[in-house]
Amino acid sequence: MSHFRKAVTPELFYEILFDLIRQALKLDAFLQTTLAGIDSRPVYAHVNGYKKKRCRCENKENCECEKTYSDPDAKVGVQRNKANQNKFFIGYRKHSIVCPTPSGPIVLLSIILPPDTSDVNVLLPLLEKFKQMGDLKVEYLSADLGYFSAEHQEASLVEHDVAVVTDFKRNSTIPETCSPEGKPECEAEHELIWDGFDRETYTSWFNGDESKCISCPLQATCDKQFSFSFKENPFFYGPVPQDSEPQNQMLHFRKQVELAFVHESNQLDSIMRHKKVPVRTTERVQSFFIMRDLFRLIERIIKHARDTIVPNDHVEKIMEIQQIQIEQMSLNLAV
Repeated sequence: MSHFRKAVTPELFYEILFDLIRQALKLDAFLQTTLAGIDSRPVYAHVNGYKKKRCRCENKENCECEKTYSDPDAKVGVQRNKANQNKFFIGYRKHSIVCPTPSGPIVLLSIILPPDTSDVNVLLPLLEKFKQMGDLKVEYLSADLGYFSAEHQEASLVEHDVAVVTDFKRNSTIPETCSPEGKPECEAEHELIWDGFDRETYTSWFNGDESKCISCPLQATCDKQFSFSFKENPFFYGPVPQDSEPQNQMLHFRKQVELAFVHESNQLDSIMRHKKVPVRTTERVQSFFIMRDLFRLIERIIKHARDTIVPNDHVEKIMEIQQIQIEQMSLNLAV
């Protein structure tokens, strides 16, 4: 077992996971990779008691060794303050990219980091890890306001060709060309109609509303076509306009991802405590969750194959063939 733990690193588990994802991409109507979601959840470490010195010094009271938990990599993190939870927890945070399937969201890739790591700082490292899969192409990544950053959203689209879709914060500075809902407007304060996004020039194009242009006093001087640079303001001039139907659908998928993560993180053991990860140290915790994501993906693949490939009456046919074979073996054949 010790040799197995040393030889099989998280990178090897990632290779196995990526190979399985490539096979899953070959299944019809299984992984819908155009849209993905990103979110994080707390992971409760396998610790008991408070911090203490675990060194081998003879005089532990005077030595300068650091106090640690029984899991030396575990740290104190903050989680959502709910009625049945403490505001703080001891452990890690699991950051995941989730993809829709016919039977619900499925985790494709996860990384384990200290609980004090900001969500927005994990976005680009996760996308870098995503590149290793090669065949997998994600165009839109739905995220909550924890990933709200103009710098990271611009880098995501320019460097990785992935558009991060978020809402905007209440205290955000809305451009003068936009309504309070974040929708671009013309000089007459008429809402513009989105006409598309040019990924080569990173320009968002809008047209005037013909029904309002007819009676507009600025009709003679208006071009009726407007362009806005994504790099000028990624939140309002991105590939998916604010408060549009596509954005609402993408944010709805993010809520599905969030609900799945809440259900996973709120699982309890036999004495009604939050389930703790059964291994210690960051590397082993990382390997544990890669294996769990791998097994869940295998379960989904099997379920999808049964629903779409295997005939509905395959069990009856197998039983029928089995009965025929039993009858044939029971015949008394003359020698």
